[in-house]
Amino acid sequence: MVLYKNVKVIGENEITEAEVLVNGEKIEKVAGRIDAENAEIIDGKSRYLSPGFIDLHVHAGGGFSAMGGKDDILKMASAHAKYGTTAILPTALSAPLDVLSGVSESVKEAMSVNKNILGVHLEGPFLSPEMSGAQKSENIFTPQNTRYDGFLERYKGVIKMMGVAPELDGAFLLGEKLKRNGAVVSIAHSCADYGVAVEALKHGFSDITHIYNACTSCHKRGAFRYAGTVEAGLVNDEFTVQVIADLKHLPLGVLKLIYKAKGADKMYLITDGLEFSASEIENGTRIIQGNGVEAVYEDGVMLLADRSKLAGSACNSASLVRNMYKEVGASLCDAVKMMTLTPARVIGADAKGRIKEGFDADIILFDENINVSSVMVRGKIIC
Repeated sequence: MVLYKNVKVIGENEITEAEVLVNGEKIEKVAGRIDAENAEIIDGKSRYLSPGFIDLHVHAGGGFSAMGGKDDILKMASAHAKYGTTAILPTALSAPLDVLSGVSESVKEAMSVNKNILGVHLEGPFLSPEMSGAQKSENIFTPQNTRYDGFLERYKGVIKMMGVAPELDGAFLLGEKLKRNGAVVSIAHSCADYGVAVEALKHGFSDITHIYNACTSCHKRGAFRYAGTVEAGLVNDEFTVQVIADLKHLPLGVLKLIYKAKGADKMYLITDGLEFSASEIENGTRIIQGNGVEAVYEDGVMLLADRSKLAGSACNSASLVRNMYKEVGASLCDAVKMMTLTPARVIGADAKGRIKEGFDADIILFDENINVSSVMVRGKIIC
């Protein structure tokens, strides 16, 4: 048993001074004072005690990619854990289904070793070629022309989220099938206008991938302006939205707008991290992604080698929470919630995201500046 003392516990809506007892993989008790003989005592030194961060959209980390096999997936999870991310959805780049079958199989194997690898997030391959971003065009397909039923059935329960452009032929039917299989269907890399995005809600879609990035927003055609996927996501409560809050993918004013429109219950933070997220990286570092696309690290973000587009991030979850708290002005409870309880609810991870009796003992300690100093994963202190 482990007993945390002298900590400020971050709850869903308030911060309280309490003690937290961990027994095995679970939180056994949260109270003002706990007496537990033979428990290992951890003095939090008045730091904040929080649920571990949950990243639902992360391609890589620590130099290891979700496209690289079981061992690489386990290593990327460990790299992010050192920065407070205790649970992840390894996220595949767009690729043919035979390649994605291999990624899904590797994630399934990794899940048997690390239960905090919660499944796979497939960002593609059913994306818009016009909104491909850092995805390779030859790895983008149309649902109507693809035999995917066997793939979906084989990895039912492993596929927790899939990004799909709803305007593609057959996308609505795919969305319905994914939802029936228990997967979250996210509008991703899409040219859909407002009407198509709203209609997608009737066909299994409920989420928007890195809102404002690789999706339509208010635009002008001829003399008139038209709303896009962004506006559909902001005004419809049925949508949750993923946000890369690194202050590079989105400026401060836009982050404030999303937070005001969606709140901490419908907005959650993602790193969209590439190989050098959750690690120290020098300006100018170049990498070849798992899909063969070259990217370069400059000014705190990954860019395509020709600097024409963003190509994912090199951040960690703690930095995103820090930005929402320190720069956007979210309460600390809300900033943490967007990286813990809200993503847990999005994918139905019911035992995660709260410091509460019976929940998984994924626990981190950090200071006022969200500098993580201690990480517990399912009852085991890893740093």
